[in-house]
Amino acid sequence: MKKVLVVDDDKDILTVVKILLSMHGFNVEAIARWEEIFSKTESFNPDVILLDVALGGQDGRVLCKQLKTADKTKNIPIVLFSANHGILETYSEYLADDFIAKPFDIDNLLDKLKMYMPSKN
Repeated sequence: MKKVLVVDDDKDILTVVKILLSMHGFNVEAIARWEEIFSKTESFNPDVILLDVALGGQDGRVLCKQLKTADKTKNIPIVLFSANHGILETYSEYLADDFIAKPFDIDNLLDKLKMYMPSKN
């Protein structure tokens, strides 16, 4: 099953995204505390990380860059998402693989996540 780690400090968004992705066949772990991202990434081993930019007390772009420069996590695709559409101009500077703007279209979100999923042999 395709595994997605969702990180967002807005618990309502977290709940909705988890339900939607689960309904579409994804195995989803959702966390609201950015401090858990490194341990959860190691224990859950996601295929893709969906990471909010505006996390209470931390910038998701900084976390993204830390994950992308660490040997254990550098190959995990990360899709940043944010209500700040200006992020589109700079997301690649933080080594993110993609960006999706909030509010997002669920079909667009699913298509983006599926792009980064390993194909079955």
